[in-house]
Amino acid sequence: MNRLNDGSLIVRVYTRLGIPLLLAVSGCAELQTAAPPHTSVAPATQPSAVINVDASQIPTMYRRLLPVDLPTVVRVASAQNLDIRQARQRVAASRGQYEASVESTFPVIAPGLTALHVGGVNQNGDGTLARTNFTDILPGVLISWIINPGQVIYNIIASKRRLEAAEHQEQAVIQETIRGGTVQYYDLILAQAQVAVARQAVEEADELLRIERLRLTTGTGLPADEQRAEAALAGAQQDLLTAVNGFYDASIALTLTLHLDPTVMLVPEAGVMSQTTLVRQDLSIDEMLAAAVRYRPDLQAVRKRLQATQADKGATVWGALGPQFQAAYTFGNLAAHVTGQPGQDGHFHEQQKGSATAGFALGPSTIGNIKAANANVNLATLDADSQLDQIRATVVSSHQASITAAKLIPIAQQQVAAAEEALRLSQNGLRAGTMLTLDVLQAQAAADQARLRFASAMVRYNQSEVNLLSALGLVDQENVESVPAIATGSAAPKERVYEPQ
Repeated sequence: MNRLNDGSLIVRVYTRLGIPLLLAVSGCAELQTAAPPHTSVAPATQPSAVINVDASQIPTMYRRLLPVDLPTVVRVASAQNLDIRQARQRVAASRGQYEASVESTFPVIAPGLTALHVGGVNQNGDGTLARTNFTDILPGVLISWIINPGQVIYNIIASKRRLEAAEHQEQAVIQETIRGGTVQYYDLILAQAQVAVARQAVEEADELLRIERLRLTTGTGLPADEQRAEAALAGAQQDLLTAVNGFYDASIALTLTLHLDPTVMLVPEAGVMSQTTLVRQDLSIDEMLAAAVRYRPDLQAVRKRLQATQADKGATVWGALGPQFQAAYTFGNLAAHVTGQPGQDGHFHEQQKGSATAGFALGPSTIGNIKAANANVNLATLDADSQLDQIRATVVSSHQASITAAKLIPIAQQQVAAAEEALRLSQNGLRAGTMLTLDVLQAQAAADQARLRFASAMVRYNQSEVNLLSALGLVDQENVESVPAIATGSAAPKERVYEPQ
């Protein structure tokens, strides 16, 4: 080790290597592509089909009933969902790793104090032995700097890309949570509609049984018709219980997304649900695929992870083949007190030491590490290709689901109108004696099926639009909360039933 009178060599080495390194890092690692501004795909007009929403006749599951609307669901999910919280913590961890990789470019400062006492026999520099008894006190500061410039730069770039990937993944989790919460809210509306249809079926079956008992009393009816009416009523009552339990399941699923107590029963606020188009129908499938490639945050995340693995490969190569620089500088004081020696008063004397080396370290595992890095890059590339294929398939599937549901709604409306008119005519015919009980039962079953199909078509259309908007990477809290006419009652402002903590 070369003894230096000052730290000028260390300063020169750090100036010539450290400053260019930091400039390279600031120019490479801080480069981050800004997220493109979202484009509007909302249509100018909306369809007019609606279904009624009223869960007031559903019995409370356990403790209490809590009405919610779609903006409340989205707001609470964004604030309380555990997946979102975990994604934010992963971003914080990635940011800490990035900061640590940047801080690794700076030297380590280690102040210390060393005390040494030697008594008895000691060895001189010429190898002779001598009796001695002394105490050394060495306070000092060590500045150590060990760096492989290429490896450090690539490590910083890799950690930066992983931070960007974590941020994109956080946005993907938020979008998926909003999409999932919205779809579950519509499931709750569909479950409510199924309960309403089942309850109406019970009322119609009960009325039919009343008519049959009256006809049997007056001698114009048959016992078999009364038994058929009783069986129909029992079947409708069973369907009602099953529908109510399905509503409970939908409520529990939504509370899980919102991180709420599952014993609290969530119900949609009373009002109407409109058929809501979120993506313009004049957009071609090619435009939708291009938008998904541009805006999907999960695709951006996998691309950033690919860039991180590429930087890891560079760090592996530089770590094995690149030069490594080491520098150390120590500044301190030395004081010694020799027992029995006059004049050894123990005053402190300045002491400085410095060293600087450069070299290469090529180990037998270098080739294997490089092969592993290449394989990781190939795996990340395949992951990106797989994610792109999945996104394209999701866009096409969601678009087709939206087209199909849009075609089903007017057909289902016609079916409801025809089935209810047929039921009305059969009921009147039964009272007039021109129709049989079987005719009424068949008409009731057809009406119930038509009502369920219409409600299902409405809900599935709205869900498919949310899924399509999510597939494009454009769903967020703002555009979902602004969806018009979603299960809302009067226009008067309502008291908030829940505030996210």
